[in-house]
Amino acid sequence: MTPFAILPLLLSGTEQIEQIEVRAARDLLNSDNFNHAQAIFMSSEHVTSANNTVADWLTNMPSFSLNGQGGLYQSYSIRGLSRWRIRTNVNGIPIMTDRRAGNSASFIDPALVKNVSLLVGPSSLLYGSGAIAGVVSIESETYQPPTFSSTATDSDQSYSLLAANGNDKTSFAISHRAANEGKDANGETIYSAYEQSSIGLNYKTQLNQQYEFKVRWLGSLSNDVQKSSSDDFSKKASIYPNDIHSLADISLTGLTWHLNIFNHYQNWDSKVTRNEKRENLTSYQSHTLGSSFYKESMLASIPTRFGFDWVSRSGVKITDKETDFLNDEISNNTLIDGHYHNLGTYIQGKFSIQDIELNLGTRYDLIETKNLTHSKDEQHISGNLSARYPFNSQHTSTFTVGSAFRFPTLTELYFNGVTPRGNTLGNKNLKTEQSFSYELTHKIKINNYTLQGSYFRTNLSDYIERVRINDNTRTYINLDEATISGFELSASIAVSKMLSHSLTYSTQNGEDQSGNHLSDISPSKLSLVSNMNLGDYEVITDIFYRSEHKEFGSGESALPSLVSANIKANWFINEELTGTIGVTNLFNKLYKTTADEDAPYANERRIKIGIKWQRI
Repeated sequence: MTPFAILPLLLSGTEQIEQIEVRAARDLLNSDNFNHAQAIFMSSEHVTSANNTVADWLTNMPSFSLNGQGGLYQSYSIRGLSRWRIRTNVNGIPIMTDRRAGNSASFIDPALVKNVSLLVGPSSLLYGSGAIAGVVSIESETYQPPTFSSTATDSDQSYSLLAANGNDKTSFAISHRAANEGKDANGETIYSAYEQSSIGLNYKTQLNQQYEFKVRWLGSLSNDVQKSSSDDFSKKASIYPNDIHSLADISLTGLTWHLNIFNHYQNWDSKVTRNEKRENLTSYQSHTLGSSFYKESMLASIPTRFGFDWVSRSGVKITDKETDFLNDEISNNTLIDGHYHNLGTYIQGKFSIQDIELNLGTRYDLIETKNLTHSKDEQHISGNLSARYPFNSQHTSTFTVGSAFRFPTLTELYFNGVTPRGNTLGNKNLKTEQSFSYELTHKIKINNYTLQGSYFRTNLSDYIERVRINDNTRTYINLDEATISGFELSASIAVSKMLSHSLTYSTQNGEDQSGNHLSDISPSKLSLVSNMNLGDYEVITDIFYRSEHKEFGSGESALPSLVSANIKANWFINEELTGTIGVTNLFNKLYKTTADEDAPYANERRIKIGIKWQRI
């Protein structure tokens, strides 16, 4: 009962969870009226967690959960769907990698990020394959005055440094951060060390009153990133020795259209060492090239938008070098040498029937993959219909139905090699995942109070599940049918200019056609985030409850219930200087962040201090 006894002392205010109409990469033309879905928009100022990745910014959202193993490259899920079922964009560039945990953007230092938006629900209409669960969109930060910041944490002796400068047109930022191995609440070692350097460049100019030209580049180099796991590191050590990413995009925006051209180059290695037995060094490299064009117009007096997409992964090459310590042998194998091409087009219209606002759209995709002697191609049509009815100025209901799909990845189809989890075997006969979802949302807004509840249900066919063949080998299969449903609630209150609170709750359930529980379903959770503004001081608290997790899927284990908390305080020393102190895992609880059977315990209580200077 102790955590609840001190609850009143921890409450504080300014509302930190802001819900806005979708402003993801597709909606740069103030096209919010085409979207009834609510996007969650977050910036770094109110993050109370460790803030190692942008995923930490979204952990209090009811739809969003961390999953998989821990460490810097921990993955996440949206409404019980994870891995390649979530689209992650950085400056409009789709992040497509070969990690079995999914396409996260953990290689980006959060210090270089301006904001993150979370779009929940089937989003293939605008984003194509891989947007079954939703979209995480990341926008890079631009710095105009000279800026310097530094943070340090006890426990794992982590630190971060940022230096940036810019003007009306250009911005430059460079960051470096590192961490040693951490400890859990019992003092046991957590193998989560890493070192990472990043650079961000931005250039923007107004060509005339109609056209804006923009160039952005993000570069990242990570070294010796440990794959945090419950495995005995002295017997099986998993590490990413090198991880290089380069993301560049060029865009031109007119009054009613937007054109973007992009490239994502990645080159990284994973190394798995089994003590005195063997070592596998797997190398991954690829280029993601693409472009998108978007335009708004009137079609038969109906506001309409349409667009074209092209995404191509070229030069996808995965090789494995195995060193057999017992027989003193070295072997080299090419696991994947192929490509992925996706061409898509979509159209969406907006109209009304009396007081009901309707949005209707459809999309066509043509996809082709090839690896060595095997190839696979497919055409797919997806669509979305949403209706919004405002009963009055205080009550609004929205109903959405949509279809989405996910084409199997090169890794799921063709990869046969060693990963940090063990041997993984592809399945070239996998079918495309398809989903049909519906959601009913009601929102109440009265003065300073906002309450929103959502019920959702997703029916999936040919759901791709990763299953065990034996203790050390996994593969992928299609399930005929699977269903995920749940309820989410969010409430916020601005008590005064000094004090506000935000409460979120979510519960999920997922089963296949035989009644077996799906993996990645989050246990029920409740989060209370509060903010108190006292002039030169700001205090933010985050109290988190997770229910007992007794029903779980393949590759997972049970979780006990949990109450945890984080707290953070900002001191605005003057107009240029800000000091920060924060405590994560305030109650020093021993717990696992996710139900993954290989997940380690979370870090012990950690204290982080920081300083930021920004010239006025």
